[in-house]
Amino acid sequence: MKIAAHEIFDSLQKSGKIPYGWKRARQGTRKVKIKNLSILNALREHHPGEWRKVYQRGMDGTELHYFEHGRTGKVWGVKVK
Repeated sequence: MKIAAHEIFDSLQKSGKIPYGWKRARQGTRKVKIKNLSILNALREHHPGEWRKVYQRGMDGTELHYFEHGRTGKVWGVKVK
């Protein structure tokens, strides 16, 4: 799998994919290990180190799913569900 450098953002807010007015629910964040090794290896080519899959629930019931680098906070693959 190939990941372009311009698809990795400095933060969740800079990704431009968060709905207007979206607010995180209290205790609504889960961070888990990445099971898909091809995605993990592609992300580590750009930024070595620990990457996690993040599930973040919003106050309105929506969820954000994305991958986050542990040390820098960079994100990739932000999806709203």
